[in-house]
Amino acid sequence: MQSLSRTIRSSVTPRLSPHSFRFTSTHRTPSGAHHGHETHRTHHRPSGGKKAFDALAKTLLFGTFAISVYTLGALYPPDLATFISPRSAPASPHLHSEEGKEHTEEIEVTLKSLPIVKEYAVKEGWYTCRPYATMDPAKIHHSLTAGTLRGPGRLAVPPLVFAKEDESEAVIVLHLGRSLCGHDGIVHGGMVGVVLDEATGRNALLNLPTKIGVTANLNINYRAPTRANQFVVIRTKLQELKGRKVVVSAEMKSLEGELLADATAIYIEPKWAPLLANSGVAELLGKNPKQAKP
Repeated sequence: MQSLSRTIRSSVTPRLSPHSFRFTSTHRTPSGAHHGHETHRTHHRPSGGKKAFDALAKTLLFGTFAISVYTLGALYPPDLATFISPRSAPASPHLHSEEGKEHTEEIEVTLKSLPIVKEYAVKEGWYTCRPYATMDPAKIHHSLTAGTLRGPGRLAVPPLVFAKEDESEAVIVLHLGRSLCGHDGIVHGGMVGVVLDEATGRNALLNLPTKIGVTANLNINYRAPTRANQFVVIRTKLQELKGRKVVVSAEMKSLEGELLADATAIYIEPKWAPLLANSGVAELLGKNPKQAKP
């Protein structure tokens, strides 16, 4: 009977399928010993709504960053970007138009307010002048720097010159306009040569006996691109004076002090210069008002 009872109990004992219980994970101790219990952890997948929210947040963050970078780049473009793709600018107004007059006046007011101008205006042993201010209007049209290149967008106003009374040095402040470019936005190298020739020439000629001279040599080193529509400062210095030969050096810098170009020039007084001694060149260049007229 006992054997029969065991057989019946065995036949009615429920058999569990291997898949009756499903565990996500089982944790055992590092030693592999079973402590009589198992820990089950369920991994929850994020819902579709949370995924969409995260994606939207990332998109908004990236968009805000991109707009900020673009705005800053437009307001304060890096140097390389403006060299490659300068900002567009309208054509320069006509000299005698209302817009042209306003532009010229604005440049003049700004020029006189520059710290370097205020400094040299009261410097002991120096005098101030504006070259070509007394030039005959009938002749000014045929002068490159006093006529042809004068006007808004070019040389809007005459350069302001501060010279030592002994004519050994000079400081020239001038504005180079937007329409003097080779590569767009950069002043043409030939234009830089013109203003350096004018600057060194003034210093040289006023040291010659007859105040008449011609350029024999002008050697220029271009140190950095000269941006258009800015004020520049040219400093000239007498290096040598020997008979009819004068050597003058010059440096052209931005208002911030960046060296843009430097030059050395040799001027010679022609043998026929005495025939033009009364041509008024010294007055046109702006000589020292304390000196008596010849």
